Amino acid sequence: QPVLPVCRFRRKTRLRGVREIPSVMQLIVYIVFLLVALFLVAIWPGKGRRDRMERYSRGPVAHRGLHDNHGPAPENSMAAFRRAAEAGYGIELDVRLTADGQAVVVHDRNLTRVAGLDRNVDDLMWSELRSVRLFGTSEGIPRLADVFRMIDGRVPVVMEIKAETGEMARRTCEESILLLDSYEGDVCMESFHPEALRYFKKMRPQVLRGQLAERFTGYSFPANMGASALSWCIFNFLTRPDFIAYNIRHRNLFRFRIQHDLFHAVCAAWTVRSEEELRAAADSFEIFIFEGFKPLPAGRKEAENLMPEEKNGKKMRHTVRKHMIVSGMVQAVGFRYRATHIAQTLGVTGYVRNTSDGRVEMEVQGTEDEIRRMLQMLREQRFIEITGVEEREMDAVPGEYEFKVRY
Repeated sequence: QPVLPVCRFRRKTRLRGVREIPSVMQLIVYIVFLLVALFLVAIWPGKGRRDRMERYSRGPVAHRGLHDNHGPAPENSMAAFRRAAEAGYGIELDVRLTADGQAVVVHDRNLTRVAGLDRNVDDLMWSELRSVRLFGTSEGIPRLADVFRMIDGRVPVVMEIKAETGEMARRTCEESILLLDSYEGDVCMESFHPEALRYFKKMRPQVLRGQLAERFTGYSFPANMGASALSWCIFNFLTRPDFIAYNIRHRNLFRFRIQHDLFHAVCAAWTVRSEEELRAAADSFEIFIFEGFKPLPAGRKEAENLMPEEKNGKKMRHTVRKHMIVSGMVQAVGFRYRATHIAQTLGVTGYVRNTSDGRVEMEVQGTEDEIRRMLQMLREQRFIEITGVEEREMDAVPGEYEFKVRY
Protein backbone atom coordinates (compact mmCIF):
# COMPACT_ATOMS: atom_id res chain seq x y z
CA GLN A 1 0.00 0.00 0.00
CA PRO A 2 2.67 2.66 0.58
CA VAL A 3 3.70 2.24 -3.06
CA LEU A 4 0.47 3.66 -4.49
CA PRO A 5 0.83 7.23 -3.21
CA VAL A 6 4.38 7.39 -4.49
CA CYS A 7 3.28 6.30 -7.95
CA ARG A 8 0.45 8.80 -8.00
CA PHE A 9 2.86 11.53 -6.94
CA ARG A 10 5.29 10.69 -9.75
CA ARG A 11 2.53 10.64 -12.36
CA LYS A 12 1.27 14.05 -11.27
CA THR A 13 4.79 15.46 -11.39
CA ARG A 14 5.29 14.29 -14.95
CA LEU A 15 1.92 15.70 -16.04
CA ARG A 16 2.62 19.00 -14.32
CA GLY A 17 5.93 19.24 -16.19
CA VAL A 18 4.25 18.52 -19.53
CA ARG A 19 1.72 21.28 -19.01
CA GLU A 20 4.44 23.87 -18.29
CA ILE A 21 6.43 23.14 -21.46
CA PRO A 22 4.84 24.85 -24.54
CA SER A 23 4.34 22.75 -27.62
CA VAL A 24 6.43 23.22 -30.75
CA MET A 25 3.45 24.81 -32.45
CA GLN A 26 3.08 27.34 -29.65
CA LEU A 27 6.77 28.24 -29.92
CA ILE A 28 6.39 28.76 -33.65
CA VAL A 29 3.37 31.01 -33.09
CA TYR A 30 5.27 33.06 -30.48
CA ILE A 31 8.27 33.46 -32.75
CA VAL A 32 6.16 34.45 -35.76
CA PHE A 33 4.23 36.96 -33.66
CA LEU A 34 7.48 38.48 -32.37
CA LEU A 35 8.98 38.72 -35.87
CA VAL A 36 5.85 40.36 -37.27
CA ALA A 37 5.82 42.85 -34.41
CA LEU A 38 9.49 43.70 -34.94
CA PHE A 39 8.90 44.04 -38.68
CA LEU A 40 6.00 46.47 -38.20
CA VAL A 41 8.03 48.54 -35.75
CA ALA A 42 10.93 48.64 -38.23
CA ILE A 43 8.85 49.92 -41.19
CA TRP A 44 6.65 52.29 -39.18
CA PRO A 45 7.01 55.82 -40.65
CA GLY A 46 6.80 59.08 -38.75
CA LYS A 47 3.32 60.63 -38.59
CA GLY A 48 3.65 63.54 -36.19
CA ARG A 49 4.27 66.17 -38.89
CA ARG A 50 1.59 65.21 -41.40
CA ASP A 51 0.09 68.71 -41.34
CA ARG A 52 3.39 70.26 -42.45
CA MET A 53 3.32 68.10 -45.59
CA GLU A 54 0.13 69.84 -46.72
CA ARG A 55 2.18 72.53 -48.44
CA TYR A 56 3.45 69.91 -50.92
CA SER A 57 0.04 68.42 -51.67
CA ARG A 58 -1.64 71.64 -52.79
CA GLY A 59 -0.40 71.29 -56.34
CA PRO A 60 1.70 68.98 -58.55
CA VAL A 61 5.50 69.00 -58.30
CA ALA A 62 7.54 69.26 -61.51
CA HIS A 63 10.05 66.40 -61.77
CA ARG A 64 13.50 67.95 -62.41
CA GLY A 65 11.71 71.18 -63.21
CA LEU A 66 9.24 71.86 -66.01
CA HIS A 67 11.63 70.41 -68.55
CA ASP A 68 11.86 69.22 -72.12
CA ASN A 69 15.06 67.40 -73.05
CA HIS A 70 14.39 68.08 -76.74
CA GLY A 71 13.93 71.81 -76.20
CA PRO A 72 15.70 74.79 -74.63
CA ALA A 73 14.82 73.82 -71.01
CA PRO A 74 16.36 70.38 -70.26
CA GLU A 75 16.00 68.57 -66.95
CA ASN A 76 17.57 70.04 -63.81
CA SER A 77 18.43 73.27 -65.60
CA MET A 78 17.86 76.85 -64.52
CA ALA A 79 15.48 77.29 -67.46
CA ALA A 80 13.37 74.29 -66.35
CA PHE A 81 13.23 75.52 -62.76
CA ARG A 82 12.34 79.04 -63.86
CA ARG A 83 9.49 77.74 -66.00
CA ALA A 84 8.14 75.64 -63.11
CA ALA A 85 8.27 78.51 -60.63
CA GLU A 86 6.57 80.90 -63.04
CA ALA A 87 3.80 78.33 -63.67
CA GLY A 88 3.26 77.81 -59.94
CA TYR A 89 4.47 74.21 -59.76
CA GLY A 90 6.53 72.83 -56.93
CA ILE A 91 10.01 71.71 -57.97
CA GLU A 92 11.77 68.38 -57.50
CA LEU A 93 15.54 68.42 -58.06
CA ASP A 94 18.59 66.18 -57.57
CA VAL A 95 21.71 67.14 -55.63
CA ARG A 96 25.19 65.68 -56.08
CA LEU A 97 28.64 66.73 -54.92
CA THR A 98 31.60 67.66 -57.11
CA ALA A 99 35.18 66.63 -56.39
CA ASP A 100 35.80 69.94 -54.62
CA GLY A 101 32.63 69.74 -52.50
CA GLN A 102 30.24 71.94 -54.49
CA ALA A 103 26.55 70.96 -54.32
CA VAL A 104 25.28 70.84 -57.90
CA VAL A 105 21.91 69.89 -59.38
CA VAL A 106 22.12 66.90 -61.72
CA HIS A 107 20.47 63.47 -61.70
CA ASP A 108 23.03 61.06 -63.19
CA ARG A 109 26.38 60.38 -61.60
CA ASN A 110 27.88 59.71 -65.04
CA LEU A 111 27.35 62.53 -67.54
CA THR A 112 27.06 60.41 -70.69
CA ARG A 113 23.26 60.60 -70.96
CA VAL A 114 22.79 64.25 -70.04
CA ALA A 115 25.88 65.77 -71.66
CA GLY A 116 27.64 63.13 -73.81
CA LEU A 117 30.65 63.16 -71.46
CA ASP A 118 31.85 59.86 -69.99
CA ARG A 119 32.93 61.33 -66.64
CA ASN A 120 31.47 61.14 -63.13
CA VAL A 121 30.27 64.29 -61.40
CA ASP A 122 32.22 63.48 -58.24
CA ASP A 123 35.45 63.18 -60.28
CA LEU A 124 35.18 66.72 -61.68
CA MET A 125 35.97 70.06 -60.08
CA TRP A 126 33.33 72.78 -60.33
CA SER A 127 35.65 74.75 -62.60
CA GLU A 128 35.52 71.81 -65.04
CA LEU A 129 31.84 71.05 -64.62
CA ARG A 130 30.57 74.58 -65.18
CA SER A 131 31.46 74.41 -68.88
CA VAL A 132 29.42 71.22 -69.47
CA ARG A 133 26.20 71.74 -71.48
CA LEU A 134 23.01 69.71 -71.04
CA PHE A 135 21.46 67.85 -74.00
CA GLY A 136 23.17 70.06 -76.56
CA THR A 137 21.59 73.29 -75.26
CA SER A 138 23.13 76.41 -73.83
CA GLU A 139 22.02 75.34 -70.35
CA GLY A 140 24.67 74.13 -67.93
CA ILE A 141 24.62 72.18 -64.66
CA PRO A 142 23.63 74.70 -61.94
CA ARG A 143 24.83 74.94 -58.39
CA LEU A 144 22.23 74.38 -55.69
CA ALA A 145 22.95 77.82 -54.24
CA ASP A 146 22.09 79.47 -57.56
CA VAL A 147 18.87 77.45 -57.88
CA PHE A 148 17.74 78.48 -54.39
CA ARG A 149 18.54 82.08 -55.19
CA MET A 150 16.41 81.98 -58.33
CA ILE A 151 13.42 80.19 -56.75
CA ASP A 152 13.49 82.56 -53.77
CA GLY A 153 10.74 80.80 -51.84
CA ARG A 154 8.10 81.19 -54.55
CA VAL A 155 7.24 77.46 -54.68
CA PRO A 156 8.02 74.45 -52.47
CA VAL A 157 11.11 72.38 -53.29
CA VAL A 158 11.60 68.61 -52.98
CA MET A 159 15.36 68.05 -52.80
CA GLU A 160 16.63 64.54 -53.53
CA ILE A 161 20.06 63.65 -52.15
CA LYS A 162 21.81 61.42 -54.70
CA ALA A 163 24.51 59.15 -53.26
CA GLU A 164 25.91 55.70 -53.95
CA THR A 165 27.67 55.27 -50.59
CA GLY A 166 27.04 56.26 -47.00
CA GLU A 167 30.06 58.55 -46.95
CA MET A 168 28.90 60.30 -50.11
CA ALA A 169 25.42 60.70 -48.59
CA ARG A 170 26.82 62.33 -45.45
CA ARG A 171 29.06 64.72 -47.36
CA THR A 172 26.26 65.74 -49.73
CA CYS A 173 23.88 66.29 -46.81
CA GLU A 174 26.46 68.37 -44.97
CA GLU A 175 26.95 70.71 -47.92
CA SER A 176 23.22 70.93 -48.63
CA ILE A 177 22.48 71.85 -45.02
CA LEU A 178 24.83 74.82 -45.19
CA LEU A 179 22.74 76.18 -48.06
CA LEU A 180 19.42 75.30 -46.44
CA ASP A 181 20.28 77.22 -43.29
CA SER A 182 20.29 80.48 -45.25
CA TYR A 183 17.31 79.68 -47.50
CA GLU A 184 13.93 81.19 -46.63
CA GLY A 185 11.62 78.92 -48.66
CA ASP A 186 9.90 75.59 -48.07
CA VAL A 187 12.24 72.64 -48.71
CA CYS A 188 11.87 68.98 -47.83
CA MET A 189 14.49 66.32 -48.56
CA GLU A 190 14.23 62.77 -49.85
CA SER A 191 16.65 60.03 -50.78
CA PHE A 192 16.93 56.35 -51.61
CA HIS A 193 19.88 56.13 -49.23
CA PRO A 194 18.72 55.81 -45.58
CA GLU A 195 21.98 57.34 -44.38
CA ALA A 196 20.93 60.66 -45.91
CA LEU A 197 17.65 60.64 -43.98
CA ARG A 198 19.40 59.57 -40.80
CA TYR A 199 21.88 62.43 -41.15
CA PHE A 200 19.09 64.99 -41.53
CA LYS A 201 17.19 63.42 -38.61
CA LYS A 202 20.23 63.96 -36.41
CA MET A 203 21.59 67.28 -37.69
CA ARG A 204 18.44 69.09 -38.89
CA PRO A 205 15.43 67.30 -37.36
CA GLN A 206 13.10 70.16 -38.26
CA VAL A 207 13.55 69.51 -42.02
CA LEU A 208 10.86 67.23 -43.46
CA ARG A 209 12.35 64.03 -44.90
CA GLY A 210 11.08 61.31 -47.24
CA GLN A 211 12.14 57.77 -48.08
CA LEU A 212 12.29 56.97 -51.80
CA ALA A 213 11.42 53.40 -52.72
CA GLU A 214 10.21 51.08 -55.46
CA ARG A 215 10.33 47.39 -56.33
CA PHE A 216 14.00 46.92 -57.11
CA THR A 217 14.87 44.19 -59.63
CA GLY A 218 17.98 42.92 -61.41
CA TYR A 219 20.22 42.70 -58.35
CA SER A 220 22.27 39.62 -57.48
CA PHE A 221 23.07 38.32 -54.01
CA PRO A 222 23.91 39.93 -51.62
CA ALA A 223 22.90 43.27 -53.19
CA ASN A 224 19.35 42.02 -53.67
CA MET A 225 18.94 41.74 -49.89
CA GLY A 226 19.64 45.45 -49.45
CA ALA A 227 17.39 46.27 -52.39
CA SER A 228 14.56 44.26 -50.83
CA ALA A 229 15.07 46.03 -47.51
CA LEU A 230 14.76 49.40 -49.26
CA SER A 231 11.71 48.22 -51.17
CA TRP A 232 10.01 47.33 -47.87
CA CYS A 233 11.24 50.57 -46.21
CA ILE A 234 12.84 48.41 -43.53
CA PHE A 235 15.12 51.24 -42.35
CA ASN A 236 12.24 53.47 -41.24
CA PHE A 237 13.04 52.67 -37.61
CA LEU A 238 16.32 54.56 -38.06
CA THR A 239 15.03 57.46 -40.13
CA ARG A 240 11.29 57.84 -39.29
CA PRO A 241 10.46 59.54 -42.61
CA ASP A 242 7.64 62.09 -42.80
CA PHE A 243 6.57 60.73 -46.19
CA ILE A 244 7.14 57.75 -48.48
CA ALA A 245 7.92 58.53 -52.15
CA TYR A 246 7.04 55.41 -54.15
CA ASN A 247 7.16 54.50 -57.83
CA ILE A 248 3.60 54.98 -59.12
CA ARG A 249 3.85 51.77 -61.17
CA HIS A 250 4.21 49.77 -57.96
CA ARG A 251 1.34 51.30 -56.03
CA ASN A 252 -0.57 48.00 -55.84
CA LEU A 253 2.25 46.08 -54.17
CA PHE A 254 1.55 44.91 -50.62
CA ARG A 255 4.78 46.53 -49.42
CA PHE A 256 3.40 49.93 -50.51
CA ARG A 257 -0.20 49.30 -49.42
CA ILE A 258 0.94 48.55 -45.89
CA GLN A 259 2.51 52.03 -45.71
CA HIS A 260 -0.54 53.78 -47.13
CA ASP A 261 -3.46 51.70 -45.81
CA LEU A 262 -2.15 50.45 -42.45
CA PHE A 263 0.14 53.27 -41.35
CA HIS A 264 -1.67 56.07 -43.24
CA ALA A 265 1.68 57.53 -44.26
CA VAL A 266 1.86 60.60 -46.50
CA CYS A 267 2.77 59.15 -49.90
CA ALA A 268 4.31 60.89 -52.91
CA ALA A 269 3.97 59.40 -56.41
CA TRP A 270 6.83 59.41 -58.85
CA THR A 271 6.68 59.84 -61.72
CA VAL A 272 3.19 60.71 -63.05
CA ARG A 273 3.27 61.02 -66.85
CA SER A 274 -0.35 61.69 -67.87
CA GLU A 275 -3.67 63.02 -66.63
CA GLU A 276 -4.96 59.43 -66.66
CA GLU A 277 -2.22 58.31 -64.28
CA LEU A 278 -2.89 61.33 -62.10
CA ARG A 279 -6.56 60.44 -61.73
CA ALA A 280 -5.86 56.72 -61.26
CA ALA A 281 -3.40 57.37 -58.42
CA ALA A 282 -5.54 59.94 -56.59
CA ASP A 283 -6.66 57.42 -53.93
CA SER A 284 -3.15 56.12 -53.22
CA PHE A 285 -1.04 59.28 -53.00
CA GLU A 286 -1.21 62.76 -51.54
CA ILE A 287 1.72 64.30 -53.45
CA PHE A 288 2.26 63.99 -57.21
CA ILE A 289 5.62 64.44 -58.95
CA PHE A 290 5.02 64.71 -62.70
CA GLU A 291 6.78 65.12 -66.04
CA GLY A 292 5.91 65.03 -69.74
CA PHE A 293 2.62 66.96 -69.45
CA LYS A 294 1.24 70.05 -67.72
CA PRO A 295 -1.39 69.38 -65.06
CA LEU A 296 -3.33 72.17 -63.39
CA PRO A 297 -0.88 73.71 -60.88
CA ALA A 298 -3.52 74.07 -58.16
CA GLY A 299 -7.28 73.71 -57.94
CA ARG A 300 -9.42 76.85 -57.82
CA LYS A 301 -10.73 75.95 -54.39
CA GLU A 302 -7.20 75.66 -53.01
CA ALA A 303 -6.20 78.96 -54.66
CA GLU A 304 -9.15 80.75 -53.09
CA ASN A 305 -8.11 79.54 -49.66
CA LEU A 306 -4.54 80.78 -49.93
CA MET A 307 -3.42 83.73 -47.87
CA PRO A 308 -2.60 86.91 -49.86
CA GLU A 309 1.13 86.35 -49.52
CA GLU A 310 0.71 82.85 -50.98
CA LYS A 311 -1.35 84.05 -53.93
CA ASN A 312 1.40 86.32 -55.22
CA GLY A 313 3.87 83.44 -55.08
CA LYS A 314 5.91 84.65 -52.13
CA LYS A 315 6.96 82.57 -49.18
CA MET A 316 4.10 81.96 -46.76
CA ARG A 317 6.23 82.03 -43.61
CA HIS A 318 6.33 85.23 -41.56
CA THR A 319 8.95 84.39 -38.98
CA VAL A 320 8.70 86.00 -35.56
CA ARG A 321 10.64 85.48 -32.35
CA LYS A 322 9.17 85.68 -28.86
CA HIS A 323 10.67 85.67 -25.39
CA MET A 324 8.42 83.82 -22.94
CA ILE A 325 8.31 83.23 -19.18
CA VAL A 326 6.00 80.32 -18.41
CA SER A 327 4.50 79.92 -14.92
CA GLY A 328 2.74 77.00 -13.26
CA MET A 329 3.68 73.37 -12.77
CA VAL A 330 6.51 73.49 -15.31
CA GLN A 331 9.59 72.18 -13.52
CA ALA A 332 10.36 68.51 -12.71
CA VAL A 333 7.54 67.42 -15.06
CA GLY A 334 9.52 66.96 -18.30
CA PHE A 335 8.61 70.40 -19.66
CA ARG A 336 11.94 71.06 -21.37
CA TYR A 337 12.10 67.63 -23.03
CA ARG A 338 8.53 67.90 -24.32
CA ALA A 339 9.03 71.48 -25.48
CA THR A 340 12.09 70.39 -27.48
CA HIS A 341 10.23 67.47 -29.08
CA ILE A 342 7.22 69.62 -30.00
CA ALA A 343 9.42 72.40 -31.38
CA GLN A 344 11.31 69.97 -33.63
CA THR A 345 7.99 68.52 -34.82
CA LEU A 346 6.61 71.95 -35.76
CA GLY A 347 9.86 73.42 -37.10
CA VAL A 348 10.17 75.99 -34.30
CA THR A 349 13.68 77.06 -33.26
CA GLY A 350 15.08 78.65 -30.11
CA TYR A 351 15.77 77.38 -26.60
CA VAL A 352 14.20 76.52 -23.24
CA ARG A 353 15.64 76.57 -19.73
CA ASN A 354 14.54 76.53 -16.09
CA THR A 355 14.76 79.66 -13.96
CA SER A 356 15.69 79.84 -10.29
CA ASP A 357 12.17 80.92 -9.25
CA GLY A 358 10.43 77.73 -10.48
CA ARG A 359 9.37 79.07 -13.87
CA VAL A 360 10.60 78.30 -17.40
CA GLU A 361 12.16 80.72 -19.87
CA MET A 362 11.87 80.18 -23.63
CA GLU A 363 12.79 81.96 -26.83
CA VAL A 364 10.77 80.57 -29.72
CA GLN A 365 11.09 81.45 -33.39
CA GLY A 366 8.63 80.46 -36.12
CA THR A 367 5.31 81.59 -37.54
CA GLU A 368 2.60 82.94 -35.24
CA ASP A 369 0.57 79.81 -35.90
CA GLU A 370 3.47 77.46 -35.11
CA ILE A 371 4.20 79.24 -31.82
CA ARG A 372 0.52 79.23 -30.86
CA ARG A 373 0.27 75.51 -31.61
CA MET A 374 3.42 74.79 -29.63
CA LEU A 375 1.92 76.42 -26.53
CA GLN A 376 -1.37 74.61 -27.03
CA MET A 377 0.38 71.24 -27.34
CA LEU A 378 2.37 71.98 -24.17
CA ARG A 379 -0.84 72.76 -22.30
CA GLU A 380 -2.21 69.37 -23.33
CA GLN A 381 0.76 67.43 -21.95
CA ARG A 382 0.23 65.23 -18.93
CA PHE A 383 1.53 66.61 -15.58
CA ILE A 384 2.23 70.05 -17.10
CA GLU A 385 -0.03 72.85 -15.87
CA ILE A 386 0.54 76.29 -17.36
CA THR A 387 -1.08 79.12 -15.38
CA GLY A 388 0.51 82.10 -17.11
CA VAL A 389 2.70 83.16 -20.03
CA GLU A 390 4.53 86.48 -20.19
CA GLU A 391 5.78 87.19 -23.69
CA ARG A 392 7.40 89.96 -25.70
CA GLU A 393 8.46 90.32 -29.32
CA MET A 394 12.13 90.03 -30.27
CA ASP A 395 14.17 90.38 -33.44
CA ALA A 396 14.39 87.13 -35.41
CA VAL A 397 17.74 85.33 -35.41
CA PRO A 398 18.73 84.56 -39.03
CA GLY A 399 20.22 81.14 -39.73
CA GLU A 400 19.00 79.51 -36.50
CA TYR A 401 18.23 75.87 -37.17
CA GLU A 402 17.51 74.09 -33.88
CA PHE A 403 15.59 74.18 -30.62
CA LYS A 404 17.64 73.11 -27.62
CA VAL A 405 17.75 72.98 -23.84
CA ARG A 406 19.96 75.50 -22.06
CA TYR A 407 21.23 75.10 -18.53
